[in-house]
Amino acid sequence: MSRLPEALPLALSAAVYPPALLVLLQLLNGRRPRRLVLAYYGGAAVLTISAGLAALAVLEAVGLTAKSSKTASASVYILLGLLLLALAGWAWRRRAREPAERPKDSNAARGRLAEWTARATSSPKWAFVLGLVMFLPSPLYLLAVQAIANSNDSTASNVLAVLICATGVMIFVEVPLVALFIRPESVAASVNRFHSWLTHNGWTLAAGLALIAGIYAIVMGIKAFA
Repeated sequence: MSRLPEALPLALSAAVYPPALLVLLQLLNGRRPRRLVLAYYGGAAVLTISAGLAALAVLEAVGLTAKSSKTASASVYILLGLLLLALAGWAWRRRAREPAERPKDSNAARGRLAEWTARATSSPKWAFVLGLVMFLPSPLYLLAVQAIANSNDSTASNVLAVLICATGVMIFVEVPLVALFIRPESVAASVNRFHSWLTHNGWTLAAGLALIAGIYAIVMGIKAFA
């Protein structure tokens, strides 16, 4: 797991996705928050782990790693870097846009998400489905998997590193879930404080992390070409 110190911060950055966190906050206020959050976590875990392992297998099979081809690996870094820069710009516009300025398609998407979330607050099955939907792999997570794939470690070591990174992607679900079983009485107050902070700062933080990671990926790609 020699590349884990490089990959894990990227995975933790991928955990900052405001819509997924807002859904989690709604589930924490549901009738049976333990069951709902556990189901949400189950959906997130299924998709995050399977996507990470699948990406690792594809990168190694197709030869997009530094071991197989430095040029191919560098190209992947630059492509992911450009995607992250685009993601940073999108997140920044979401931060700066006033609610009245949101386009109709955005309002429609928000309406669907609100409907699904309302169903999930009373149904573990819907909570599981939302876990799948909200934790589709982001460029940050794929960049973490790429870093792991570029190591000279064994396959078993790389798989373990991906599993650790997957845990990092879901950290903001795991912490409240554990708290619900250990100190459930403290969760409600913390949820309300976090909701207020996330509403005002979530997209700004997401944009900043994507920008930093995008620049990092492009630099790594250029260095690999050199």
